[in-house]
Amino acid sequence: MAAVEQTIQYKRELMAGDLITIHSSVLELKEKSIRFLHEMRKQDPDEIAATTTLMAVHLDTAVRRACALPAIVDARIRELSAS
Repeated sequence: MAAVEQTIQYKRELMAGDLITIHSSVLELKEKSIRFLHEMRKQDPDEIAATTTLMAVHLDTAVRRACALPAIVDARIRELSAS
């Protein structure tokens, strides 16, 4: 996999000692790529501190081209996204 696009938005400053959680979700799954979102949230109060959206492409390193995700990976992503 290679990240081919990434967008980061900083929403608020965090301070040393702040408790945070990271929430991740799949936004789009295609044959050769996946687009997903990570949210960094400050726990108290519950506020979004930053987000990043990434587009990753599955690569065949032998031929140096994008290729289909392995079937087991595709199935697992779909399973996790449904829950």
